[in-house]
Amino acid sequence: MIDDQGWRVPDEFEDPVADIEAGLWPGESLLWSERPDPPRLRRIPVVPMVFVLVLVSLSGFSLSAIFGLMQRDELPPEAALIGFGLAPIVLGGLLAAEAARRVCAWTIRRWALARTVYAMTDQRVIIGRYDPREGLKIVSLIPGMIAETSWLEYDDGSGDLLFEGLESADRRAIGFFGIHRVRFVDRLLHETLIDPFPRW
Repeated sequence: MIDDQGWRVPDEFEDPVADIEAGLWPGESLLWSERPDPPRLRRIPVVPMVFVLVLVSLSGFSLSAIFGLMQRDELPPEAALIGFGLAPIVLGGLLAAEAARRVCAWTIRRWALARTVYAMTDQRVIIGRYDPREGLKIVSLIPGMIAETSWLEYDDGSGDLLFEGLESADRRAIGFFGIHRVRFVDRLLHETLIDPFPRW
């Protein structure tokens, strides 16, 4: 659960499934609902990381050799600092900026998923998000809106289920993210809403 990983969920959002059940249409049955897990932070393998660090460290020597600084008998300290340190500083700064961007994006996504709930009924797909001012806001996707799905599965069976055929105003992917049984949900979605009738 999200709370177990130290990510605080608003008190008003402790039982979102009950709010979804209370808002079901007449005659509608809830088939599946789930709170998403926080997104996983990608781990960087040790060997590639060491390789990149070595290349960044040696870039200063390479640049100095190209400009002939290593052949000089006397080299001012500021020239040595610029020659040997400029390339590692620039490359290291770019790598650090990219790492910071990824961490910020991961944090924002985790914050959003902590306030999200997914559900599927026999008539629609429901994506609910908690808003501090308006409470639980529900987006419904009825049959015909989702043309197809694609999914990404991890070793434990969890993953992301993406909806195809939908257009988002901010061009972000729409789907179920961080769900536990992605293949089961994908099959249930196809059998219920996308292709409920077998093809002969």
